[in-house]
Amino acid sequence: MYFAAFLPNLIAFACGQTAAWHYLRTGRSWVGSLLTLGVWSLLDGWLLARYVFAAEPATLRALAIGLQGFAAASVVWLAVALWRRRWSAAARARPERFRAALDALLRGDWSLARAGYRGLVRTDPWDAAAWVGLGDALARAGDGKGAKRCYQRAAGVDVGKQFADLLQLRLGVRRPN
Repeated sequence: MYFAAFLPNLIAFACGQTAAWHYLRTGRSWVGSLLTLGVWSLLDGWLLARYVFAAEPATLRALAIGLQGFAAASVVWLAVALWRRRWSAAARARPERFRAALDALLRGDWSLARAGYRGLVRTDPWDAAAWVGLGDALARAGDGKGAKRCYQRAAGVDVGKQFADLLQLRLGVRRPN
């Protein structure tokens, strides 16, 4: 019985955990945490049903399909996000789109700037500069809470710490002496 076999479910778990690990490592910790929680919970449920409770084949089949489906969806979701980030038409047009959003921000057209930066972070959720720009547009439009969330998201995805000083200034965090 395929659904009761250990190796396919272990491989599915490893694939799902690899996708979660990539999100955790690159600063999208909430996505990585949810994927980790999901894949571990499904694996634990399958292992308990298989080896502790000697569950019926229908139960094992449902748990295995859940684990394998969740892991496959995690990998596909990551692959689509990475494709969107690097090879999509929107990613190739990123410099022009960023320039247009920055121009709108400097002109004082907050709604156009917000729309431009939101489009950038939808295309590439790891774009720290776009998160900072969206936070600036929200702050200038009067949405302080939204701006703070954007700055925190920028700090999370800025694993190279290129924007650390700017984000400390925007978030009002004091440096230790």
